[in-house]
Amino acid sequence: MIDSQPDHLRRLRSIATAVALTVAALHPCVPASAESWPERTVRIVTPGGPGSSIDLAARLFAESLAGRWGKPAIIDNRSGADGILAVQALLHANDGHTLLFAFPGIVTVVPLLHDNVPYDPVGDLAPIASAAYDCLSVAVSARLPVSTLGDLVTFARSRPGSLNWAAAPGAPYLTFLEFQQRAGIAMTYVSYRGAAQAMPDLMADQIQVAITPLASTLPLARDGRIKLLAVTTRERNAAAPDLMTAAEAGHAELTVEAPLGLFGPSTMAPALRDRIAADVSAVASDPSVAERLNRLAMVARGSTPAEYAAILAEQRTRWAALARIYGTHPQP
Repeated sequence: MIDSQPDHLRRLRSIATAVALTVAALHPCVPASAESWPERTVRIVTPGGPGSSIDLAARLFAESLAGRWGKPAIIDNRSGADGILAVQALLHANDGHTLLFAFPGIVTVVPLLHDNVPYDPVGDLAPIASAAYDCLSVAVSARLPVSTLGDLVTFARSRPGSLNWAAAPGAPYLTFLEFQQRAGIAMTYVSYRGAAQAMPDLMADQIQVAITPLASTLPLARDGRIKLLAVTTRERNAAAPDLMTAAEAGHAELTVEAPLGLFGPSTMAPALRDRIAADVSAVASDPSVAERLNRLAMVARGSTPAEYAAILAEQRTRWAALARIYGTHPQP
Protein backbone atom coordinates (compact mmCIF):
# COMPACT_ATOMS: atom_id res chain seq x y z
CA MET A 1 0.00 0.00 0.00
CA ILE A 2 1.37 3.42 -0.96
CA ASP A 3 1.60 6.01 1.83
CA SER A 4 0.02 9.14 0.40
CA GLN A 5 0.71 11.32 3.44
CA PRO A 6 2.91 14.37 2.83
CA ASP A 7 6.48 14.16 4.18
CA HIS A 8 5.92 16.77 6.89
CA LEU A 9 2.96 14.83 8.30
CA ARG A 10 4.99 11.63 8.39
CA ARG A 11 7.75 13.50 10.22
CA LEU A 12 5.28 14.92 12.74
CA ARG A 13 3.83 11.48 13.34
CA SER A 14 7.32 10.04 13.86
CA ILE A 15 8.17 12.79 16.33
CA ALA A 16 4.92 12.24 18.23
CA THR A 17 5.60 8.51 18.40
CA ALA A 18 9.14 9.12 19.66
CA VAL A 19 7.88 11.50 22.35
CA ALA A 20 5.24 8.99 23.45
CA LEU A 21 7.84 6.23 23.72
CA THR A 22 10.14 8.50 25.73
CA VAL A 23 7.37 9.40 28.15
CA ALA A 24 6.48 5.74 28.50
CA ALA A 25 10.09 4.92 29.26
CA LEU A 26 10.30 7.61 31.92
CA HIS A 27 6.96 6.64 33.45
CA PRO A 28 6.56 2.99 32.54
CA CYS A 29 3.55 2.10 34.64
CA VAL A 30 1.78 5.17 35.94
CA PRO A 31 -1.67 4.04 37.13
CA ALA A 32 -4.67 5.81 35.70
CA SER A 33 -6.12 6.47 39.15
CA ALA A 34 -5.86 5.47 42.78
CA GLU A 35 -8.89 3.21 42.30
CA SER A 36 -7.27 1.23 39.47
CA TRP A 37 -3.96 0.75 41.29
CA PRO A 38 -2.21 -1.68 41.34
CA GLU A 39 -2.16 -2.79 37.73
CA ARG A 40 0.50 -5.46 38.32
CA THR A 41 2.76 -6.97 40.98
CA VAL A 42 3.76 -4.59 43.79
CA ARG A 43 7.36 -4.77 45.04
CA ILE A 44 7.85 -3.88 48.70
CA VAL A 45 11.48 -3.10 49.54
CA THR A 46 12.59 -3.49 53.15
CA PRO A 47 15.93 -2.78 54.88
CA GLY A 48 15.55 -5.83 57.10
CA GLY A 49 17.33 -9.08 56.35
CA PRO A 50 15.31 -12.29 55.94
CA GLY A 51 13.88 -13.38 59.28
CA SER A 52 14.38 -10.02 60.98
CA SER A 53 11.47 -8.43 62.82
CA ILE A 54 10.94 -5.81 60.13
CA ASP A 55 11.10 -8.47 57.39
CA LEU A 56 8.50 -10.61 59.15
CA ALA A 57 6.19 -7.63 59.63
CA ALA A 58 6.61 -6.59 56.00
CA ARG A 59 5.74 -10.09 54.79
CA LEU A 60 2.69 -10.23 57.02
CA PHE A 61 1.34 -6.96 55.62
CA ALA A 62 2.32 -7.86 52.05
CA GLU A 63 0.32 -11.08 52.29
CA SER A 64 -2.83 -9.30 53.47
CA LEU A 65 -2.46 -6.31 51.15
CA ALA A 66 -2.08 -8.61 48.15
CA GLY A 67 -5.44 -10.10 49.02
CA ARG A 68 -7.04 -6.67 49.12
CA TRP A 69 -5.35 -5.48 45.93
CA GLY A 70 -5.91 -8.59 43.86
CA LYS A 71 -2.27 -8.48 42.74
CA PRO A 72 0.85 -10.14 44.17
CA ALA A 73 2.97 -8.17 46.65
CA ILE A 74 6.54 -9.43 46.89
CA ILE A 75 9.25 -8.54 49.43
CA ASP A 76 12.65 -7.31 48.24
CA ASN A 77 15.22 -7.43 51.07
CA ARG A 78 17.89 -4.71 50.77
CA SER A 79 19.68 -4.83 54.11
CA GLY A 80 22.76 -2.83 54.99
CA ALA A 81 23.98 0.77 55.25
CA ASP A 82 21.37 1.71 57.89
CA GLY A 83 18.54 1.38 55.38
CA ILE A 84 20.12 3.60 52.71
CA LEU A 85 20.27 0.76 50.16
CA ALA A 86 16.55 0.11 50.57
CA VAL A 87 15.69 3.79 50.12
CA GLN A 88 17.80 3.94 46.96
CA ALA A 89 16.03 0.86 45.58
CA LEU A 90 12.70 2.63 46.02
CA LEU A 91 13.79 5.90 44.45
CA HIS A 92 15.56 4.25 41.52
CA ALA A 93 12.56 2.06 40.68
CA ASN A 94 10.38 4.87 39.30
CA ASP A 95 7.77 2.35 38.15
CA GLY A 96 4.68 3.30 40.14
CA HIS A 97 4.54 -0.14 41.76
CA THR A 98 7.39 -0.11 44.27
CA LEU A 99 6.93 0.77 47.95
CA LEU A 100 9.26 0.84 50.96
CA PHE A 101 8.47 -0.84 54.30
CA ALA A 102 10.97 0.61 56.75
CA PHE A 103 11.80 1.76 60.25
CA PRO A 104 11.38 5.48 61.03
CA GLY A 105 15.12 6.03 61.26
CA ILE A 106 15.47 6.33 57.49
CA VAL A 107 14.02 9.85 57.75
CA THR A 108 14.87 10.70 61.38
CA VAL A 109 18.23 9.31 62.54
CA VAL A 110 20.05 7.96 59.48
CA PRO A 111 20.59 11.48 58.05
CA LEU A 112 22.32 12.32 61.34
CA LEU A 113 24.58 9.27 61.22
CA HIS A 114 25.94 9.80 57.72
CA ASP A 115 27.62 12.92 56.35
CA ASN A 116 26.29 12.46 52.82
CA VAL A 117 23.00 10.62 52.68
CA PRO A 118 22.16 10.09 48.97
CA TYR A 119 18.55 11.19 49.36
CA ASP A 120 16.51 14.01 50.87
CA PRO A 121 14.57 12.43 53.78
CA VAL A 122 11.83 15.03 53.48
CA GLY A 123 11.90 15.97 49.81
CA ASP A 124 12.32 12.50 48.26
CA LEU A 125 10.16 10.29 50.47
CA ALA A 126 6.43 10.41 51.12
CA PRO A 127 5.23 8.75 54.36
CA ILE A 128 2.15 6.66 53.61
CA ALA A 129 1.13 4.95 56.85
CA SER A 130 2.43 3.36 60.00
CA ALA A 131 1.75 -0.36 60.13
CA ALA A 132 3.32 -1.89 63.24
CA TYR A 133 5.19 -0.59 66.26
CA ASP A 134 8.32 -2.52 67.15
CA CYS A 135 9.32 -2.80 70.80
CA LEU A 136 12.78 -2.40 72.32
CA SER A 137 13.75 -3.93 75.65
CA VAL A 138 16.35 -3.18 78.30
CA ALA A 139 18.10 -6.52 78.71
CA VAL A 140 20.85 -7.37 81.22
CA SER A 141 23.16 -10.27 81.92
CA ALA A 142 21.61 -13.01 84.04
CA ARG A 143 24.59 -12.65 86.40
CA LEU A 144 23.92 -8.99 87.09
CA PRO A 145 22.33 -8.65 90.58
CA VAL A 146 19.51 -6.34 89.44
CA SER A 147 15.81 -6.83 88.75
CA THR A 148 14.62 -3.31 87.88
CA LEU A 149 15.87 -0.15 86.22
CA GLY A 150 16.17 1.35 89.71
CA ASP A 151 18.42 -1.54 90.73
CA LEU A 152 20.54 -0.99 87.61
CA VAL A 153 21.00 2.70 88.41
CA THR A 154 22.03 1.93 92.00
CA PHE A 155 24.45 -0.81 90.92
CA ALA A 156 25.99 1.32 88.14
CA ARG A 157 26.52 4.28 90.48
CA SER A 158 28.63 2.11 92.76
CA ARG A 159 30.82 0.99 89.84
CA PRO A 160 31.39 3.95 87.48
CA GLY A 161 32.47 2.83 84.00
CA SER A 162 32.70 -0.85 84.91
CA LEU A 163 29.52 -1.98 83.15
CA ASN A 164 29.54 -2.51 79.38
CA TRP A 165 26.50 -1.73 77.27
CA ALA A 166 25.40 -2.07 73.64
CA ALA A 167 22.72 -0.49 71.47
CA ALA A 168 22.20 0.09 67.78
CA PRO A 169 23.48 3.46 66.55
CA GLY A 170 20.83 6.14 66.33
CA ALA A 171 17.71 6.27 68.48
CA PRO A 172 18.55 3.38 70.89
CA TYR A 173 22.10 4.70 71.41
CA LEU A 174 21.05 8.32 71.94
CA THR A 175 18.17 7.37 74.23
CA PHE A 176 20.29 5.23 76.52
CA LEU A 177 22.92 7.97 76.73
CA GLU A 178 20.19 10.36 77.84
CA PHE A 179 19.09 7.79 80.45
CA GLN A 180 22.63 7.57 81.84
CA GLN A 181 22.99 11.35 81.92
CA ARG A 182 19.76 11.85 83.85
CA ALA A 183 20.47 8.95 86.21
CA GLY A 184 23.98 10.22 86.92
CA ILE A 185 25.71 7.01 85.85
CA ALA A 186 28.40 6.12 83.33
CA MET A 187 28.81 2.84 81.43
CA THR A 188 31.23 1.80 78.70
CA TYR A 189 29.82 1.50 75.19
CA VAL A 190 30.66 -1.55 73.08
CA SER A 191 29.89 -1.49 69.36
CA TYR A 192 28.34 -4.42 67.46
CA ARG A 193 27.18 -4.82 63.89
CA GLY A 194 23.74 -5.81 65.14
CA ALA A 195 21.71 -7.11 68.06
CA ALA A 196 22.30 -10.72 67.02
CA GLN A 197 26.04 -10.31 67.51
CA ALA A 198 25.59 -8.74 70.96
CA MET A 199 23.39 -11.48 72.43
CA PRO A 200 26.11 -14.14 72.93
CA ASP A 201 28.26 -11.61 74.80
CA LEU A 202 25.30 -10.56 76.94
CA MET A 203 24.64 -14.19 77.86
CA ALA A 204 28.35 -14.64 78.64
CA ASP A 205 28.41 -11.46 80.78
CA GLN A 206 30.99 -9.83 78.48
CA ILE A 207 28.53 -6.96 78.23
CA GLN A 208 26.02 -6.32 80.98
CA VAL A 209 23.29 -4.23 79.31
CA ALA A 210 21.76 -4.19 75.81
CA ILE A 211 18.97 -2.14 74.25
CA THR A 212 17.55 -4.46 71.63
CA PRO A 213 14.22 -5.66 70.15
CA LEU A 214 12.00 -7.54 72.57
CA ALA A 215 11.34 -10.22 69.95
CA SER A 216 14.98 -11.33 70.12
CA THR A 217 15.40 -11.09 73.91
CA LEU A 218 12.13 -12.57 75.15
CA PRO A 219 12.95 -16.23 74.34
CA LEU A 220 16.35 -15.87 76.03
CA ALA A 221 14.75 -14.31 79.12
CA ARG A 222 12.19 -17.11 79.34
CA ASP A 223 15.07 -19.62 79.32
CA GLY A 224 16.84 -17.71 82.10
CA ARG A 225 19.86 -16.85 79.94
CA ILE A 226 19.32 -13.09 80.33
CA LYS A 227 17.00 -10.82 82.31
CA LEU A 228 14.62 -8.13 81.08
CA LEU A 229 14.13 -4.94 83.10
CA ALA A 230 11.69 -2.90 80.98
CA VAL A 231 10.31 -2.13 77.54
CA THR A 232 10.81 1.26 75.91
CA THR A 233 7.31 1.69 74.49
CA ARG A 234 4.62 3.94 75.97
CA GLU A 235 2.48 0.94 76.86
CA ARG A 236 3.29 -2.57 78.07
CA ASN A 237 3.73 -5.22 75.41
CA ALA A 238 1.15 -7.98 75.07
CA ALA A 239 3.91 -10.56 74.58
CA ALA A 240 5.29 -9.72 78.05
CA PRO A 241 2.47 -8.03 79.99
CA ASP A 242 4.27 -8.28 83.34
CA LEU A 243 7.27 -6.32 82.06
CA MET A 244 6.88 -2.66 83.01
CA THR A 245 7.63 0.25 80.73
CA ALA A 246 10.64 2.48 81.33
CA ALA A 247 8.24 5.34 82.06
CA GLU A 248 6.49 3.28 84.74
CA ALA A 249 9.90 2.69 86.28
CA GLY A 250 10.46 6.43 86.48
CA HIS A 251 12.61 6.84 83.37
CA ALA A 252 10.39 8.32 80.67
CA GLU A 253 13.52 9.49 78.80
CA LEU A 254 14.03 5.83 77.82
CA THR A 255 10.80 5.81 75.81
CA VAL A 256 11.50 4.98 72.16
CA GLU A 257 8.67 4.50 69.69
CA ALA A 258 9.52 2.58 66.50
CA PRO A 259 6.60 2.90 64.06
CA LEU A 260 7.43 0.69 61.09
CA GLY A 261 5.55 1.78 58.02
CA LEU A 262 5.19 2.26 54.30
CA PHE A 263 6.83 5.00 52.23
CA GLY A 264 6.58 5.97 48.60
CA PRO A 265 8.41 8.44 46.40
CA SER A 266 7.46 12.08 46.84
CA THR A 267 5.95 12.03 43.34
CA MET A 268 3.21 9.64 44.48
CA ALA A 269 -0.24 11.15 44.07
CA PRO A 270 -1.89 12.10 47.40
CA ALA A 271 -5.01 10.16 46.44
CA LEU A 272 -2.97 6.99 46.02
CA ARG A 273 -1.22 7.54 49.34
CA ASP A 274 -4.61 7.87 51.01
CA ARG A 275 -5.86 4.72 49.30
CA ILE A 276 -2.86 2.64 50.39
CA ALA A 277 -2.99 4.06 53.92
CA ALA A 278 -6.64 3.05 54.22
CA ASP A 279 -5.73 -0.47 53.11
CA VAL A 280 -2.87 -0.67 55.61
CA SER A 281 -5.15 0.50 58.43
CA ALA A 282 -7.73 -2.11 57.45
CA VAL A 283 -5.08 -4.83 57.61
CA ALA A 284 -3.77 -3.52 60.96
CA SER A 285 -7.33 -3.67 62.33
CA ASP A 286 -7.67 -7.37 61.42
CA PRO A 287 -7.61 -9.35 64.71
CA SER A 288 -5.67 -12.21 63.11
CA VAL A 289 -2.97 -9.83 61.89
CA ALA A 290 -2.79 -8.15 65.30
CA GLU A 291 -2.40 -11.54 66.98
CA ARG A 292 0.40 -12.60 64.65
CA LEU A 293 2.20 -9.31 65.27
CA ASN A 294 1.74 -9.73 69.03
CA ARG A 295 3.61 -13.02 68.78
CA LEU A 296 6.46 -11.00 67.24
CA ALA A 297 6.28 -8.56 70.19
CA MET A 298 4.85 -5.88 67.91
CA VAL A 299 1.66 -3.83 67.96
CA ALA A 300 -0.49 -3.32 64.87
CA ARG A 301 -1.28 0.36 64.37
CA GLY A 302 -2.23 2.05 61.10
CA SER A 303 -2.43 5.77 60.39
CA THR A 304 -3.15 8.35 57.73
CA PRO A 305 -0.27 9.83 55.72
CA ALA A 306 -0.56 13.10 57.68
CA GLU A 307 -0.49 11.31 61.03
CA TYR A 308 2.56 9.28 60.09
CA ALA A 309 4.36 12.36 58.78
CA ALA A 310 3.65 14.20 62.04
CA ILE A 311 5.03 11.31 64.14
CA LEU A 312 8.20 11.22 62.05
CA ALA A 313 8.66 14.99 62.25
CA GLU A 314 8.38 14.87 66.04
CA GLN A 315 10.97 12.09 66.23
CA ARG A 316 13.29 13.93 63.84
CA THR A 317 13.26 16.94 66.15
CA ARG A 318 13.93 14.82 69.25
CA TRP A 319 16.86 12.88 67.80
CA ALA A 320 18.43 15.99 66.30
CA ALA A 321 18.36 17.66 69.72
CA LEU A 322 20.02 14.66 71.40
CA ALA A 323 22.57 14.35 68.60
CA ARG A 324 23.63 17.96 69.21
CA ILE A 325 24.34 17.01 72.83
CA TYR A 326 25.94 13.58 72.48
CA GLY A 327 27.13 13.44 68.87
CA THR A 328 26.02 10.99 66.23
CA HIS A 329 28.85 8.46 66.25
CA PRO A 330 29.06 6.09 69.24
CA GLN A 331 32.18 6.52 71.33
CA PRO A 332 33.59 3.74 73.55
